[in-house]
Amino acid sequence: MEAGESWTEAQAPGNAVLLEGNVRVGNAWAFVPPFRAGARDRLALGLDNTVAFGDRVRLSVSGEWLRDTTDAGDPVAGFGDLRLGTTVRLASVGPVTGFLGWEGKMPNAADSGELGTDETDFLLGLGLLARHGHFSASGHAGLGILGNPLRFANQDDVPMLRGDLAYAPGPWRARAFVSADLATSRNPARMEAGGAARLGRSWFAEVEGAGGLSPAAADARVCLRLGLAAALPGTPPGE
Repeated sequence: MEAGESWTEAQAPGNAVLLEGNVRVGNAWAFVPPFRAGARDRLALGLDNTVAFGDRVRLSVSGEWLRDTTDAGDPVAGFGDLRLGTTVRLASVGPVTGFLGWEGKMPNAADSGELGTDETDFLLGLGLLARHGHFSASGHAGLGILGNPLRFANQDDVPMLRGDLAYAPGPWRARAFVSADLATSRNPARMEAGGAARLGRSWFAEVEGAGGLSPAAADARVCLRLGLAAALPGTPPGE
């Protein structure tokens, strides 16, 4: 799961089907990918698409083109790994809703250049979302099962924590978040904190920024998203 990304947002109201897509461009400075030792600056151009079936199920797919710059040699560029995900609403008690989510990272990136790991990863997690008026808060705990590209038939199990606070009084939204992938025997901790601001409901623009709280996380990263969200009519009861 990308740092800072909520596992429970972008749900459609009622029985509506919400289609959302965005184009994003971002850069991370001094970022160390999992299972790697060298830091690099990473430019990413990506597409993210989501289909939310009411507040019950959310399907997502994302992909990106990457360009890494290091002190060790020439820049390396190419397509990164494709990500597929699903979030399911479990139950609601008052203003609090529980969710179960998973995401799979496909090993489609080129083997050379460290743009991917040539391994299939799975992220599993549980989340709670609470709403009160224009405010919302969410917390997530999960496990990243990461294939190890350096050892055959080996994996790393990474505990993951996410949290965010959001304020959405109208056609704009502000959000603060924290993200932590905890340290394991094969990977150091990657922790960051940041914020995002989004303007628009149908056509929207969003700016996100974050700073690293641990050495392996990016010292700083920024991201701009431009997208469209459209709700389709829901299915009438009984059909």
